[in-house]
Amino acid sequence: MKVLRKPEEAFRASAAGSAMFEAFCRTFFALYCPLRVEGRQHLPDGPFLLCSNHTSHADSAALMTASGRRFCSFALIGASDYFFQSRRVRWLVSRWMNVIPIDRRPGPKSLVACITYGREFLKRNRGALILYPEGTRSPDGEIRTFKPGAGLFAAELGVPIVPAYVEGTHRILPKGKSMPRAGPVTVRFGEALAAPTGSWHGQSSREQRRCFVEKLALSIRMLAQDDRARELVAGVQQKG
Repeated sequence: MKVLRKPEEAFRASAAGSAMFEAFCRTFFALYCPLRVEGRQHLPDGPFLLCSNHTSHADSAALMTASGRRFCSFALIGASDYFFQSRRVRWLVSRWMNVIPIDRRPGPKSLVACITYGREFLKRNRGALILYPEGTRSPDGEIRTFKPGAGLFAAELGVPIVPAYVEGTHRILPKGKSMPRAGPVTVRFGEALAAPTGSWHGQSSREQRRCFVEKLALSIRMLAQDDRARELVAGVQQKG
């Protein structure tokens, strides 16, 4: 599989294209699929990594709309084989969204390139990168095992990581479907997590990243619970 090394090979939507996509999504989630947002106050003012469950191609649009911020300040870390090898997808997506390529099974060069693009984007836009730790869409709406790459990105980029949970997109646009149907959508943002550093009681970098991914997964699973369940889980964690 080709490794994309040149920054210009990432998608950088034009200002006009990004604004048009933003206007469409805000209308879509206002009139067709009503969007409920919880925890928006947890979003940092500066650059951050936004990590969410992933069940639908509508997830990124829902997350960006729920943030209340300009779409041009977001970039999606997306699979290179899906977004970059299909001429049809390239033609459609490149006009509306910022997308940074990554291989589904990234080697060292692919990871370095992706992290470099991401760092450049955050520095230039002071915005956010959207990363799906599961690596692909869940076919049944259930949260899958998180891949370790989220910990590496968090450590290398050194920015806060905001956990999020998107509910309802699996029903309106499940994997394998191309036309959305009406239905409510909810986005919950959790409290930002600090990026793993070298000060975790002598743990190796790999152990730190593994612990961080476990913590991130727990945070997102808590957001998936109803309010009472989340309170119970939080209470158990505090006692522990």
